[in-house]
Amino acid sequence: MRREFSVECPLTRLTRDFQQFGLVGESQPPWVIAQVDQHAAAVRSSMEYDGIELDRQSLGFYVRGLLDGMRERGWATAESEFDWETLRLMAVCHLATERGFVG
Repeated sequence: MRREFSVECPLTRLTRDFQQFGLVGESQPPWVIAQVDQHAAAVRSSMEYDGIELDRQSLGFYVRGLLDGMRERGWATAESEFDWETLRLMAVCHLATERGFVG
């Protein structure tokens, strides 16, 4: 089994899926990159404010909660739009990659 794989942590799969579809990285328009950076800063600030260390496990719990909330609301994204949820997920994937939590 790969070292990064964990049934308990959806970070690896989500990040790889987003990378495969080109949703993570510098290939996006500048305004999307800026929004992702702002979302990433908000995630970091929120965790810091709550006294939670930003690590692989805490970011995994964060994304699981985010996805659960999206499911509960029946979230679906428009085909070509970057809504709040998509940008937040992109930011989590960016953080996971930036911090070396996924390879």
